[in-house]
Amino acid sequence: MTTRLLTATPAACGLLAATTLAACASGPSGPPPYDPVGTYEFTAMAGGQTITGTMTIEEGEDGYTGVLRAVSVPMPPGPITAVEVADQTVTIHADGPDGPLIIALTVTETGLEGTWAMGEETGTFTATRSN
Repeated sequence: MTTRLLTATPAACGLLAATTLAACASGPSGPPPYDPVGTYEFTAMAGGQTITGTMTIEEGEDGYTGVLRAVSVPMPPGPITAVEVADQTVTIHADGPDGPLIIALTVTETGLEGTWAMGEETGTFTATRSN
């Protein structure tokens, strides 16, 4: 019985190590960042009251803008001044009736869910894309 010992050159070992590291570094990627552009129907809870309305987000040259329109309570439209997207989270900055409004949302199977804050007031916020 003959036994052979296989040996590799240092260059071959380096190539094998580099290939192995590259394969480990490029694992499966997650879903692409959420595209917030569209029209949504929203429900917000504020002080025990349910507020419903629509939210429109558009993309322009300087980023995302849009408008929040309450339909269940008399309130002027609130301009959306900025929208930040990080993977599957969306943060909306708007002009609220009592100052800056920040809505922090997470993408779910059915839409967006999260919270809103305006000054010391806070509540829940859900939105479903209608187009």
